[in-house]
Amino acid sequence: MKLYKVIPIAKGISKETLSYFGADGIPLGSLVSIPLRKKTAHAIVIEEQEVTLSKSEIKSSAYALKKIGSIKNKHFLSSALLKSALETAEIYASSTGAVLQTIIPKLVLENAKLVSHQPEEGDKKTKKEFLVIQDVDIERFAHYKSFIRGEFAKNSSVFFCLPTAEDIRRTKNTLEKGIEQYSCVLHSGLSKKDFTESLRLISEEGHPILIIGTPSFLSVARGDLGSIVLDRENSRSYRTQTRPYIDMRVFVRNFARAMGVKLIMGDLMLSVETLYKEQTEEYAEFFPLKLRMLSSSRNLLVDMKLPRGLFTEEFRVISRELEALIDKTKEENENLFIFCGRKGLAPVTVCGDCGQVVVCKQCGAPVTLFARKDENIFSCNKCGEERSTSERCTHCDSWKLETLGIGIELVEKEIKKLFPEAKVFRLDKESASTEKRASDIMKKFENTPGSILVGTEMALLHLSKPVENVAVASMDALFMVPDFRINEKIFYLLLSMRAKAGKIFLIQTRNGDETLFNNALNGNLIDFYRQEIEERKKFKYPPFSLFIKLSVEGKRSVVEKETERLLEYFKEWNPAPFESKNLSRRGNAVINILFRLESASWPDTNLLEKLKGLSPAISVKIDPESLLS
Repeated sequence: MKLYKVIPIAKGISKETLSYFGADGIPLGSLVSIPLRKKTAHAIVIEEQEVTLSKSEIKSSAYALKKIGSIKNKHFLSSALLKSALETAEIYASSTGAVLQTIIPKLVLENAKLVSHQPEEGDKKTKKEFLVIQDVDIERFAHYKSFIRGEFAKNSSVFFCLPTAEDIRRTKNTLEKGIEQYSCVLHSGLSKKDFTESLRLISEEGHPILIIGTPSFLSVARGDLGSIVLDRENSRSYRTQTRPYIDMRVFVRNFARAMGVKLIMGDLMLSVETLYKEQTEEYAEFFPLKLRMLSSSRNLLVDMKLPRGLFTEEFRVISRELEALIDKTKEENENLFIFCGRKGLAPVTVCGDCGQVVVCKQCGAPVTLFARKDENIFSCNKCGEERSTSERCTHCDSWKLETLGIGIELVEKEIKKLFPEAKVFRLDKESASTEKRASDIMKKFENTPGSILVGTEMALLHLSKPVENVAVASMDALFMVPDFRINEKIFYLLLSMRAKAGKIFLIQTRNGDETLFNNALNGNLIDFYRQEIEERKKFKYPPFSLFIKLSVEGKRSVVEKETERLLEYFKEWNPAPFESKNLSRRGNAVINILFRLESASWPDTNLLEKLKGLSPAISVKIDPESLLS
């Protein structure tokens, strides 16, 4: 009988490790079941001690030590994965157990017997390279395919990382062509049968293999792994939406470093932070970076802003130029994708007399106007509250409520009014609540010559093939989002759409003087990057600093009192409080506390200890994607 220290794979555990009795001979890295809070949980064994040497610890324990349940897998976790989990937990002020629960999918735990990591004999791999590639999809993937075959020749397997299951579905056929028998995919949407087949290939195939999966499935990577490719590096989908709030790209980098393998990061446009690291020679080029993207399409910018002093012309949703493009699409049996940045008919409604914005009664967020069969409704995109539009201004009691901005439903409605015979499809979260529904809509569009697809950012993910014509109906509302990364997001979206356009790429805007549009139309990545990095340097935004954001939610009096306590508790780091403009989903007040640190100073041991000791009721986000969310 021995005493084992384990890391529970669970959230909300205040202690980093727990101790249990167990039989002799449980190897370190084993997956075991443990009794925890009247339930059974999974845990990783990280240390063993003789019971005779642990008497003082046993006597001083505040609770009776329990016995390990069953051993699920004696060779479950590689030392590299555990090390990268520990490092990731430090970076994001989280427990290792919570990080392990995020990076080890439920599918893997349920099929633990099929996972095998043999004991490692020290670190034999010493070559650690971080490389980057920036190019259009067709060129980038040509380089990837050549690289994968080169790795196979060296008897090394490759893990190809993508942020979502839809990315994997789109990429699978391109990468595995010619090596199908040595390729498999791993994502949370797989059936149990398909998943177990992939695990069997990983554990039984003697030839090097290609695994195409989301980052969490690095937990089943083989010992012959020679390199990791992380594509769509600029995607926000790599960030987790629930606690612990971590950026999976950081975990992948930690894992590659721990394994001692090459990491290649690629995208049409790399994130500003990654480009900065390449410029400062922290990262090297995999292939020379494309800083100006060529395009065969004709690029048009249509300024929808009315001339000064002219206010009599009817507000236009569809410009004459876009009308002409729709006509061309129909006559020549082409396809047209029209992007709209917002859902509904209009993203904002205001009082025409006093300017008061119509907001959600539950959480305070601006409501969106949606069309329903019988009437229009106000709906909150944050908490889901819906209500009738038959109301007066809450500030001045006026009936004069006016809509601002252009939503996707308004664009669709206008096209159908101008072109009643046109074949129009719509793809957003309202029209496609499931992946299957979204795929069906996309297939119908692609197989219908002369058709038009009106879609939000969601549609771009499903648009796997080039389209003859692409247009932006409205994106101006995004510029109003007070987020230091919003210009990068807009530029990336525009560049992605331009890359999809075979013949014509058209942008409608009432912000025609914005240089970002010209840079996007010309594929001028270098000028955009220079302007963006200078702006961030000027205001000390990442990569020149690191933000940490705490959020306190609850009744206003309680939140204000707790905020005062936290400001005093963290005064050494000059915290800055700011109240959230909107209430939480539950209708509570939210006050945020922001720290700005030097990037090189994190993790700060003293601050990290204090953050880890905070109540679970306080949300902690390290390097948040947005200061607002």
